Amino acid sequence: MKVEKKGLLFLSYGSPLSKDDLVPYMTSIRRGRVPTEAEITNLTKRYDTIGQWENIELQTMAECQYKALLTLLPTMPSAIGFLHMKPSIADAVDSLVQQGVEHIIAIVTAPFFTALGTGAYEKQVQAAISNYDNVTFDFIRSWWDQPTFKEYWVKALSECVHNAKDVFVIFSAHSIPLINNHGGDSYALALEESAKEIAEYCKLPNWSVAWQSAAPHGQWLGPTVEDAINEALQTGATRIAFVPFGFVSNHVEVLYDNDVECKELVEAKGATYMRAPMPNCNETFLQAMASAIIERIHS
Repeated sequence: MKVEKKGLLFLSYGSPLSKDDLVPYMTSIRRGRVPTEAEITNLTKRYDTIGQWENIELQTMAECQYKALLTLLPTMPSAIGFLHMKPSIADAVDSLVQQGVEHIIAIVTAPFFTALGTGAYEKQVQAAISNYDNVTFDFIRSWWDQPTFKEYWVKALSECVHNAKDVFVIFSAHSIPLINNHGGDSYALALEESAKEIAEYCKLPNWSVAWQSAAPHGQWLGPTVEDAINEALQTGATRIAFVPFGFVSNHVEVLYDNDVECKELVEAKGATYMRAPMPNCNETFLQAMASAIIERIHS
């Protein structure tokens, strides 16, 4: 019996390597709409603040995660593709097919599924594979429920708060626009379930789930991180710890939205800002992705 050759497609958002990348990067994010000068200036300021242009680690984080993940998997053909940078998802699919792959297992670095977010990757994979008659694919929509996902965040949070009783913990993730819902309920429920598991394991007395990094227009999923900070302060918390567990690494939405904007709000009220470290290339965390992939290899 012929056994189809399987390959891994590792998918990530993409990150600009230089200021020259910003306009095409933002145009891709905005589905072809060229950013205004004000939008370019605003994003440039954010990247300048976090040191994006000098920090090779920030620029190549996805590649680092990809290479580290491969060490946890059986040897198989693989390729990396980005939603908003090169190599594109179509480039990565072409690479796998050229390696003789007949069945592609695709996974996105985002641990929680959203139709607008994760779904955008899936649509591009589908479109790229449609160019080939004899290639199939399996798309891993989420992997937050793998045991080592919780294991990583429990350890990171425990080390961050050190069993302090006066700390309020805010679990945060990227908000999504409330356009015909688009699966927002399932996204919120999954995040709340995961946060509850981590909070109960860590015996947290005060915690909440909030949403961050929304665009300045339209209606977005809430409560916002600003709301959560105010709630924490009303409980008398003197320390507020953020757990941005909807993200997987240091990047602008953590290093700026959390470590600059949220920190300023917290400290303006006389409280102390804290944040659990991001997983980046941590092996325990990446094992969650590896376990999800291995399950699909054998399914």
